[in-house]
Amino acid sequence: MELQYRLTPAHTEARLAEKLPQALLEHDQLETRISSATSRWQGRLLGPLILLLCLIAAPLALYFPERRFTPEKIIALVLCALIFIPLWWRFSGRLIQRLQARTRHRTPLRGLNHRLIEARLRVPLKAVEGTYHLSFDDQGFTLSKPPRAKSSMTWEQVVYLREAANFYDVASAEMQRKDQACRIAKHSELMDAEEYQQGLQAFLSQCPVPPSAT
Repeated sequence: MELQYRLTPAHTEARLAEKLPQALLEHDQLETRISSATSRWQGRLLGPLILLLCLIAAPLALYFPERRFTPEKIIALVLCALIFIPLWWRFSGRLIQRLQARTRHRTPLRGLNHRLIEARLRVPLKAVEGTYHLSFDDQGFTLSKPPRAKSSMTWEQVVYLREAANFYDVASAEMQRKDQACRIAKHSELMDAEEYQQGLQAFLSQCPVPPSAT
């Protein structure tokens, strides 16, 4: 038996609406992990780094522009160090906490990230749009997309059957590992509606696994 159907931009939008929330959630979780790791490193390194920069900047400020140290400059440098270091240990904690809070509460580019993730998901979905021919018998099925794309599978290889609003996804174990599937539309504008539904039900009855709904 042979079925014909077309995957349209409407199917792409439906599939995109399914995949996008999970992709955004995974992206947010990744950002949270990165932010947490960054905060831990900031807490360990930011204070010593600022202190080191201050201790380097002070001698350089006294050394230039004359490019020499005088006894007066050395005395002033020692006095500044004796005053600065205790003050630093007393108040540096508050300063670092404020800097970390500003970094933590900075509004992420969520709108841009949303568009980038959506564009990344849309590319492979658009690639599967087109007209398909599905032929099957008691041994298995062949799904082809003229002029070149063709995929064949025996019924024993089918381990995954997912039902969505507008299509079915059928996959073998290898395809599932690659996050791939044969997409079969629930309705076809290329065939008589009743004939297509009868053929589709015959195809589903051959599948060794029941459909799982999303």
